[in-house]
Amino acid sequence: MTRTLTRTAIAASLLLAVTLTAGLAAPRAQAGPSLRGKLQAAQRELDKANQRLAAAQAALDAALVTDPTPPTTPAPAPSPSPAEAPAAALSARTADDVGEQPDVAVLKAKVEKAQKLVRAWRKRVQQLAAQVKQAERIDAWERKGEWMPIIRIAAAKYHVKADGVYRMMMRESGGQARAGASSAFKGLFQYWTGTWSNSWNPWRAESIYDGSSQIFATAYAIYKGMGPQMWTTTFASQY
Repeated sequence: MTRTLTRTAIAASLLLAVTLTAGLAAPRAQAGPSLRGKLQAAQRELDKANQRLAAAQAALDAALVTDPTPPTTPAPAPSPSPAEAPAAALSARTADDVGEQPDVAVLKAKVEKAQKLVRAWRKRVQQLAAQVKQAERIDAWERKGEWMPIIRIAAAKYHVKADGVYRMMMRESGGQARAGASSAFKGLFQYWTGTWSNSWNPWRAESIYDGSSQIFATAYAIYKGMGPQMWTTTFASQY
């Protein structure tokens, strides 16, 4: 019996050591291309769209140019008989419609389509550029341990109280992102490792010690009504 308990204790200790080591060493996870990579890819697509628009516009302009060379006067054709006149006029009109008008219409449609594509990619580039700028600012604040600006962003995103989230954080960890490294509860908001890795958490792929991820996860949890059950003491007293 004693030997069985000893083996169980050793196994548990090894498992805890592996878990702690993984938590300490885990870098910030990359779920797909980085924001900067997405921005660069979108910029390339915008460049291609601009090139397609320029080519379509050039083709349309060329089709609309009138030949400046004065036409030679053709030999007069014999006048059609009264019975043939309506048929001849219809034939000439059909030739004009088929030979020139549809080509210009098609080229105009291509220009409009290319313009829409340029507008869509320009909007996408602007959105990604704003996200990259915000991510860079968050990284800078995180390196300095300046949590309140990040809390304000997360609180605005999820419509929760920034001051309440800040007070909770200070009671839980004192603003120390690596608090609880030797216990089961870790980070700014003292997440249990099982809770952090659960499917409710959109940031579960990030390190539990990543401060900004904990801030956004906490704001999200409060927004979802999970605050009282996850922070049984500090939520009621501080939020």
